[in-house]
Amino acid sequence: MTFATLAALAGALLAVGPTGPAPSPLAAREALERGRTAFARAEYQRAIEIVHPLLYPEVQLDSEGEVVEAHRMLGVAYLFENRPDEASREFKKLLELRPEYRFDPRLDPQRVVDFFEGVVKENIATIRAIEEDRRRRQVALDSQRKIDGPRAAPTILRYERHSFTVNFIPFGAGQFQNGQRRKGWFFLGAETALAAASVGAFATNFLLYGLSPHRHCNMNQTPGVQCEQQAIDHSQEDHSRALLGVQLVSGGLFFAVAIWGVIDAIHNYQPEVLLAGDDAGGGSQVAPARSTGGRFTLTPGGLGAVWTF
Repeated sequence: MTFATLAALAGALLAVGPTGPAPSPLAAREALERGRTAFARAEYQRAIEIVHPLLYPEVQLDSEGEVVEAHRMLGVAYLFENRPDEASREFKKLLELRPEYRFDPRLDPQRVVDFFEGVVKENIATIRAIEEDRRRRQVALDSQRKIDGPRAAPTILRYERHSFTVNFIPFGAGQFQNGQRRKGWFFLGAETALAAASVGAFATNFLLYGLSPHRHCNMNQTPGVQCEQQAIDHSQEDHSRALLGVQLVSGGLFFAVAIWGVIDAIHNYQPEVLLAGDDAGGGSQVAPARSTGGRFTLTPGGLGAVWTF
């Protein structure tokens, strides 16, 4: 093998440069971000070294917008590095992707604006051909859409999430969340009435008789002589004891109904409910209500009654 052949091979290897696995999309985006930073600092040679491998020999960027930005940065960087041929090449690539692209004289350097306008004028025929090709493709796409007919609107399913904690709140909160409004009003009314009766009995007992009712003697009592047992007036104690009984019974019934409501709410709980109706909202689709009415049941423990509502 001659020396000339070896020299040619070495030159070809240097021209191709080192090869290796293509960078991942994440690495490509990070490299583009470093290129943006160098470009913003006017480190144009550094920007070229970072951005150029993202486009050549193969494009490593994901979106067309990133490719357009990379060609724009390379074109401007080459221009300020006094390499007009490379700048013209990058601007041509930019115009192939975005024929309508123009620099803004109010924001971009006038040197860049004038050079780019010169590239546009030199390639006006190519730009018009690209625009015409895009217009034809758009017309063909619109015609195909008319032939295919209108597409059906996508079905949007909306769900309402329910909190499991609400089941443990009394006064029918769990039933209202489950969409069982009649049950909710029942538990709300029953528990409110029982709670009011229990609290009312306690407050009345305390206001009338305090912590301990007084006993009165119904006969003239001689000082130092104890009142006879049959002459002691127990009316206040009896009234207080009756109020205490109302308080305890109504309070016990309140907790019984509240526990019943919690069990019922948990039994009918649905974590998610499909909302029906239009996109604006609509009602919620819940389980069908059970039939109302009462029935008797015969169990080993005896005769029972069940009331559903």
